[in-house]
This record gives sequence, structure tokens and C-alpha cells, in this order.
Amino acid sequence: MNDDWRTYPFQLVPGDTQLAFPAAEGEHPDQESDSWFIAGQLDSADSDRSYAFLTIFNKNRPGATVVADFYTMALFDLDSGDYGTYTDYDMPPANLQPGAGRKLAMAPGYLDVSYRSGAGTASWTTCRNGDGGLLPYTYRVSLVGADQSGRPMRLDLAVTPTRAPTPVGASTYNGKICCFGQDDTYSYFQGGMTMTGTLRWGDVIEQVFGSGGHVDRQWFPKYAGGDPRAASHEWRTITLDNGVDLSIWHQFDRTNGNALQPFSGVTTSWPDPGVAPVLPPQCAEDVEVTVSSYVRWPEAVRPLVRPPAAGRYLPDRHRITSATMQLDLIGEPLVAAPAHGLPIEYMEGPFRYRGTLWGEPVTGFAFYERSLALYRDWELVDVLAAAVGGTESVAPHLQGLAGRLAALLAADRRGEARELLTGLQRVENDALATLLDDLVVALSADL
Repeated sequence: MNDDWRTYPFQLVPGDTQLAFPAAEGEHPDQESDSWFIAGQLDSADSDRSYAFLTIFNKNRPGATVVADFYTMALFDLDSGDYGTYTDYDMPPANLQPGAGRKLAMAPGYLDVSYRSGAGTASWTTCRNGDGGLLPYTYRVSLVGADQSGRPMRLDLAVTPTRAPTPVGASTYNGKICCFGQDDTYSYFQGGMTMTGTLRWGDVIEQVFGSGGHVDRQWFPKYAGGDPRAASHEWRTITLDNGVDLSIWHQFDRTNGNALQPFSGVTTSWPDPGVAPVLPPQCAEDVEVTVSSYVRWPEAVRPLVRPPAAGRYLPDRHRITSATMQLDLIGEPLVAAPAHGLPIEYMEGPFRYRGTLWGEPVTGFAFYERSLALYRDWELVDVLAAAVGGTESVAPHLQGLAGRLAALLAADRRGEARELLTGLQRVENDALATLLDDLVVALSADL
């Protein structure tokens, strides 16, 4: 990749007008779903404190006529593990009332998106020079919200990516992938962001700066919601200390035993020339994820769509491997259970990764997003297996429990599985006891 991308116009994939800049950054009027995402790590200029943030501007036009938009922002305290989240909706029936107006405003042809929320107006725009011309990949980001405790949040940043946009799937897919069952979904990401500005959160006011973060864009020909629990996903963007960014996708068919679906794979992005040895973006689809722990969805955060069960568990600590990339990473959360009030269960928060890439040791900061909320009996047996396997000393009556339950379910002997659980002696570990209770409920329900 040379420096051609630093000026407009720029063609990311030759011959594909969907990935021509600056239009790729703006609204796509012919697409029913369009999303703008930006996230990053921030350090205080005046103290040793560290933060992270994310935001989503999401356009949805089911059938090209219904308006079902939303906006999300979140702040994370990387020292205390605290986080604040805020989501505002523009959906029926409220937006069908006379004089309601649209909350989301977008511009085709270039990036200029804003959302009028209950906490104020948030915006993400491309800067302009003195003559009114666009300054390529130079943004002003202003985010507002009120967290789940009522604390006001505001983040004002000047943002400039230092590396070229990367099409998801690299030259294998050229940014045109299958996502949530739609073959013509476009997606690219851009990292190496230089960020400076001001963070306000409750009584805290900090001048902040950062370089670890990314922009992510996706647009779908049809409404991306569909049956909201028929498909789930995991997505990570990892900034490694060797200068490489990784975008890692996994998608699951919830109607077919959570079978892995395309596109699932890893895309690499290298720094620009002069920073480190550079290779073109690469794609590998032999990515394996082994989950070692799960986290229960917090009842204090409610998704828009009514949940199918109270006990829902999402992947947490895990290992990622790829033989093609010689990749082996262990991921651990920096914030526990970062749930957000999106339409369905959606967790996203900062993670730390350690391991190897191409056989060399690396560490990295990441955002890990997942919507794979497990609540069915056979799914919770997997959660139990991870929970029991992760304890240093397992009580004798729990040893082999997950295997026995799995065998009973495979033989369609759910009643016996319930009896096995209800006959267990009391479990001292509160989280494990709650999981066993949730499993009894799942065995008694038709989920």
C-alpha cells in the first residue's frame, strides 16, 4: 500500500465504486442498513489514568420505508474496570407521531453523520480546509450520553487515522463479504488513529490522547436486523505492539446448532511505509476460538427486544489460533460484562491479548464485540463445562457433571437431566449456583 490513500478521491478496490472514497465514508442511500463505528484507547494528559470509548451510529430502513435507527456511546475506565453506556432509539411507534422528525442525519458522498439524542447531539464529521474542501480522513468526533447511573458523558476528539482503509477479507474478498446471511455486505476498517481531545464523565474532566483504535464501516443491501436471534457473531479488532492490526470475525447460525457461517476469518492491516516492514493485507479463514469462561448478562441492562430467558451467557476469556497466520493469542477482559442496551444482547468492551503472531511474541489492546447469548439447555451445558473446568478445585459431585448432562440431552432424556441437577447438594460458589439454577430453568422450558 502506497500513500495514494491520503488524498481524495481514492479507490480502495479497483473497479468497485462502493469502496471509492470519500463516498464510502458517507451514507449509502440505496442500502437499508448502514453503520458507523469508532473506538479507541485514551490516556490522560495530566495523570496516569487510562480510558477507552466506543460509539455506533446505526441507520436502519426496513423495506426502505420504516425508520429504525439508534445511537450508542460508551466510556470505560481501564484502571477501575468501571464503564458507562448509553443508547438512544428512533423507532416506531414513537417516531410515527406528528412532528417527531428524524434523529439521525447523514450525508451521501462524504462523512457527516449526527444523531439528536435525549442527551444532546452527537456527531462525526470530516474536517474542511479554509476553502471548504474536505481534509481526507481528518475527523471531528463529538459524543454525548448519560450512563446507567445517570452520570453525564461527553467526549470531543480530533481524530486522524495513520494507515489506509483495509477491506475485510483483504484481496480474498475485497471488502464484500457475507454478513448475517447477506452476501453483498461491504465492510472495511482503518486503524492507527491519532486522537486528542477532552473527556467528561460525571465529575471527571480529562485532557486525553491516544493512538490505539479503529474506524469500522459496514453497509447492508437489506435490513441487517431480520430475525434478531437467528444469527450471532463475535468480532474483535486487535492493535498489536508490533504495529499489526487484526480484524477477526466469527458468525454463527443459531437455528443450526450454532454452526459457523461465512464470513469467519482474520484480516491483517500493516502500518504505513517507514513505520515497520510492510506486507499487503492478508486474510485467513482457519481461525479457531476456544472459550475458557462465560459471563452472565447483567439484569440491569435491558435489550430492546424481549429476551427469551433470564439467564443468558456470553463468551468471555478465550484463545484464538490460526495455523496460516501462526497465530496464538489469549484474550482477557479489562472490564467485566460490558453490556449495552442494543436491540438484542450485545457486549463490547476492551480486552488485552498476549501470545504469538508468525511465531513472534506480541501483546495487544482490543475491542471484543459479541452477540452470541447462550440460554438453551445444551448451550448452558457448554457454559457449565467451561465454568467447572476453570475452577482450581472442583467439588466431587460436580466432576463430570457437564459430560453426564450432555449425554442425557443427546439421548433426549431431559427429565433425568433435571432430576440430576435438582438432586445436587448445595454449591458454595454463587456464580456457579446461579448457572445451575439457570440450567434447571432451561431444561424445564421449550427454548
